[in-house]
Amino acid sequence: MGQRVVLIADSQGDDWGLMTPLLGALSDVGAMTELFTDCTAGLLSAVRGGTDLVVIDMDTPSFGGLDSLVKIGRIASRVPVLLLSAEDSNARRMWAVEVGVVGYVTKPVDGQALARFVAKVLRGY
Repeated sequence: MGQRVVLIADSQGDDWGLMTPLLGALSDVGAMTELFTDCTAGLLSAVRGGTDLVVIDMDTPSFGGLDSLVKIGRIASRVPVLLLSAEDSNARRMWAVEVGVVGYVTKPVDGQALARFVAKVLRGY
């Protein structure tokens, strides 16, 4: 198996309290990380393919609303998608299940726990 690619689209990509443990854990499992601070650019890259896991912050200003939700549904049918959000609503969680994402994590996120979850997804559950 080649190197795994994890795409992270998060407007707070400079939040090193979250990113440092996550990037370190991904490196430990041999994954390459593509970090986007613009959600739209990250989604466009994910649609092009070559990504093993997509981690998306739904709260980023560049998320794009309904258009982004449709894109996530298309991506989730081909590659695992993990959503991050400060909103802990049943409606969002139900939508996430309906489109087939592998997880919905509310913020603030424990970087170490998130890294363990991502590593598990990359191993194929």
